[in-house]
Amino acid sequence: MASTPSSDPADRRAAALAAIEARLRPPPSYEEIQPESSTSSSSSSLPIAPSAVSPPPPSTTTPAAPPMSPPLRQNPAAQAAQARAADAAAAESASRQNTETHWVPTEKEDRDTRIKFSRLLDRGIVRDNNYKDSADAVETLLKVATNIINSNDAKYRTIKASNSTIKNKVLGVKGGHDYLIALGFRTQTVQFTLNYVFSATIKKMHELKIGAEVLSDHLKALQERVELSRQSKVYGASVEAARKKAALADIEADREAVRARAARERIVREAREAREREERERQAQSEAEMMVDRDDEERREMRDAVVRPSSVGGENEEDEDEGDEGDGELPSYAEDRESRGWGGPGRRLGG
Repeated sequence: MASTPSSDPADRRAAALAAIEARLRPPPSYEEIQPESSTSSSSSSLPIAPSAVSPPPPSTTTPAAPPMSPPLRQNPAAQAAQARAADAAAAESASRQNTETHWVPTEKEDRDTRIKFSRLLDRGIVRDNNYKDSADAVETLLKVATNIINSNDAKYRTIKASNSTIKNKVLGVKGGHDYLIALGFRTQTVQFTLNYVFSATIKKMHELKIGAEVLSDHLKALQERVELSRQSKVYGASVEAARKKAALADIEADREAVRARAARERIVREAREAREREERERQAQSEAEMMVDRDDEERREMRDAVVRPSSVGGENEEDEDEGDEGDGELPSYAEDRESRGWGGPGRRLGG
């Protein structure tokens, strides 16, 4: 039960000094009441009130030099001040601890955080990369966040930038570094090596969980897009192969048609040339026959036009008779032809 503070300025000043001394050097009984961690934190962070340090205004009724204060354990006012300071320090420490361990974000904060992660993912990773690289980056970031959430091991909170998976699938992708920073990682150089370090706090862990949820929501859609893209490429390749095959078949059919047309044209040309050749041979034979007939006709006319002179007197008559006996019959056509052969004997005109 704390006593009522005295109205004497000397007592008030003594109480203030006792409170200051109690905060700076707490007695054993104070250490037994409060835990060591809270006591040290409250004593180091508790500000000193100006009213406790500044002396009270001088009074005309009080002497200039105050008397010596009695020992702290024997002065009720000092004990009361000490108890009030301890209560204030404990309340402040409890309030700070409650604030740190029971931080609850508002709906607006959660919504803004989710929007931030969605924009970083859609506009930073998915928009500037292909579906395959985006899906690999999202899957790797989700694995990093899940390891921190599900495990308290410190090795998951430090990632080397030289790691092949992080370097190729996250840092090598546009927007991967920004999303890693948004998850709560900070760059730190340790032994000339760049690392990404995550410092776990309640707020950062909460934001990390939201970022992991956004990654998980987008991962399935990205994987479906990758599969559709792969199927589209396969289908496109099959369609292209079918188109090439049909084009080659059309080309081969055109070649066959050209070859068949060339064969028909060759046959027609050969037949025409054969007819023309036969016609020329027929004409040549006909002309040759006509020439032979004309020569025969000319020779016949020449033979018929031969006139023998009439004989005068007896000798002539005898000669004529002898000639008549020898020429009683005209030679045949074959004999006549032989007689008219080239270089052969022939009948001379007037002979």
